[in-house]
Amino acid sequence: MSRYSLRPLGAHTDLFEIALGWDPGLGTYFVTVFGTPDRDREPDIRLWRGTSPREIGTPCEIIAIAAAYAEIPDGLARQLEIDRLACPHNPDRPAGKLLEELLGRSRSAPG
Repeated sequence: MSRYSLRPLGAHTDLFEIALGWDPGLGTYFVTVFGTPDRDREPDIRLWRGTSPREIGTPCEIIAIAAAYAEIPDGLARQLEIDRLACPHNPDRPAGKLLEELLGRSRSAPG
């Protein structure tokens, strides 16, 4: 799994962090937008995409979502693609099989 922490845009003073990356277990890119931590020091999750198998398939899709909240460094799309190629989704791995079963999306179950 890869994960990159991005700086919120200046207009988003209410945000703490934007995290995005590649999740090979789910075979999707993901982005999470965190608000500033509450008094218990837990950041508020404002947006979380890429939580379902194969939900977001390209770096451009995830970057388009993140760009509304964060500064996007040059080369990030290329790095995300490298991450995917280095650790591709493989539903036959034990963790992949377990995730599919837990999410009720077994390959043998009807679509």
